[in-house]
Amino acid sequence: MLPDQNKPCVLIYVFSHSGCEAKIREVQAGMEEEGIPYTVVHSNEVNAAALSYEGASKSKLGVGIGIGEEDLCIHYVKLPAQTPLFALQTSGTPGEWRHFGYNAARLVKGIPFKNHSPVDVELELHNANTLYDIVYRIVQKVLQESAQDHEEVKAWSKTR
Repeated sequence: MLPDQNKPCVLIYVFSHSGCEAKIREVQAGMEEEGIPYTVVHSNEVNAAALSYEGASKSKLGVGIGIGEEDLCIHYVKLPAQTPLFALQTSGTPGEWRHFGYNAARLVKGIPFKNHSPVDVELELHNANTLYDIVYRIVQKVLQESAQDHEEVKAWSKTR
């Protein structure tokens, strides 16, 4: 199935494999809990980073998720193709998969990412180099400031 090019949604590109339906279900649940639409697209590509970049490139929202057999990635269209924002280099657990759905949705919404417990979720930021680390910290700071501004506007509008 090809994605609807006019529908603003996160594109979840999936390499079909045993167990992928459970991964898709958890990622979708995380996105639904955050209120962001998604479309699932099956692909012959096996690499989650490539899948997620393709999704981000084709999504009107600029965010893609790639689900491979042994990895999972979130990509943002403004990052280099080989540098996803989040990468899980193992097949993972249902909690980790849902966490990816949350954070992909939060990237779209422009709010801070959900923190993760090192015990429950061991997401690996793809730290390719120092420049990437700097950009990541800047994006986090901007998202946090943006969320704070939204709260101030909500508080102000309630007083009116």
